[in-house]
Amino acid sequence: MSGAIGDAQGVDLNSASEQELERVGGLGRERAQRLVQSRPFQSWDDLKGIPGFSEKLVQDLRDAGAHLGGRKAA
Repeated sequence: MSGAIGDAQGVDLNSASEQELERVGGLGRERAQRLVQSRPFQSWDDLKGIPGFSEKLVQDLRDAGAHLGGRKAA
């Protein structure tokens, strides 16, 4: 695991509830809300367009085990 993101293993960013996303260490309520409001995501690059989601944060989410749409996105 890298960065300030906690364990996100098995968390689907396209379907997890706001509460589930809030439990991922380092995301918090505001980022969880932004994720839910910005769905669906086709690729990891889609997340980089959300305010507060830097390239590093997106990579940290990937490294922590999050995925998109029931699969590991390229």
